[in-house]
Amino acid sequence: MKKIHILASIPFVFIGLFFACKNNNAENEPVKETSLTGTLTLYVDNTVQPITEDVVAVFESIYNNATITQVNKTETEVVNALLSDSIKVAVLTRKLTTEEEAHFKQKNISPKITHFATDAIALIVNKRTNDSIINLEEVLNVLQGKASDKIDKLVFDNQNSSTINYLLKKAGVTSVPTQNVYSLQNNEEVIKYIDKNAGAIGIIGVDWLVQSPPSLQKYVNNVKVLAVSNTDTITGNKKYYKPSQSNIATGDYPLTRSVYVLNYQGRDGLGTGFAIYVSAHEGQRIVLKSGLLPVEIPSRDIIVRNEL
Repeated sequence: MKKIHILASIPFVFIGLFFACKNNNAENEPVKETSLTGTLTLYVDNTVQPITEDVVAVFESIYNNATITQVNKTETEVVNALLSDSIKVAVLTRKLTTEEEAHFKQKNISPKITHFATDAIALIVNKRTNDSIINLEEVLNVLQGKASDKIDKLVFDNQNSSTINYLLKKAGVTSVPTQNVYSLQNNEEVIKYIDKNAGAIGIIGVDWLVQSPPSLQKYVNNVKVLAVSNTDTITGNKKYYKPSQSNIATGDYPLTRSVYVLNYQGRDGLGTGFAIYVSAHEGQRIVLKSGLLPVEIPSRDIIVRNEL
C-alpha cells in the first residue's frame, strides 16, 4: 500500500512543477509596453533635469509596471540621439527645427509634442558681488564678441547646452566668442564655480536653483540671482526682474523658454502615457511646486464650512 501511495503522488508532483515553471517564465517575461506599462529610455536636457526626475519618480510610484530610465544629456546630444534613432522620446526646451523634422517625415513618423512647462535661464553671481541687476544688452554684447566694462566672464554649463544655444540665438550669432565666455561640464559645476569666484556670471537653468539636490544646497546658498533688464513695450521704461514664477507668467522676465516632451515613437506607448501624465492635473501640480510655470495652473478646491 505504501508503494502504491508513492506512485499515486508522482503525477501531482509533475503538475506542481509544471505550474511553478510556467509562473516563473511569466515573471521573467518582459512587461508589454502600453501607455502605462513597459520600459522607456528618456533622454532629458540636463538644464531641466530636476523637474523631470520628480515627475518620473511620481509616475513610477503610481504605475508599478512602468520603468522609465532617465538619461541626462546636453541639448546637442539629445537631438543627435533622436536623429540617429537611438531614442524615441525626449524632454527638451525647444522643438526640432524643420531640417531636423525632415528625418522623421521621411519615415512617415508624426511627432507628438507636449508643452508642459515654462522654464527660465538664470544669471547668478557670488554673494560677495555688489551688483544685483544686469542689463541684458551687456550679456548679448559679450556673446557678440564685444568688450564689456560690466562683465568679466560668462560661464555656461556646457558648450553644447541649450542655455548657450538660446542666448547665442538671442544675440544673433552662431558661434561662441573666444574671449570672456567659458563652458564647464554641467549646471552643478557652474554653481560650484560661482560659489568660489566673484566677478563671474554663471548661466544655468533656474530649475537647478529651486530644486537643487541636497549635496548642492550649500553652494546654492552662496550665490545670488541677478535681476535682468526688460524694456516695457508701451512706456519704454527699463525695469529689472528675477526669474520668479510670477515674472515668468507675466512675461516680465526676458529669458524664458518652453519645456516639451517630444515623442517620436510613431505609436502609443509609455512615452504617450508619460506625456499625458505630466500635462494633466497631477503632473502640472508637480511643475507648480518645482518653481517652474505649468502650462495650466492647477485649481484648488476650498471647502467652506457652515457653522450656523
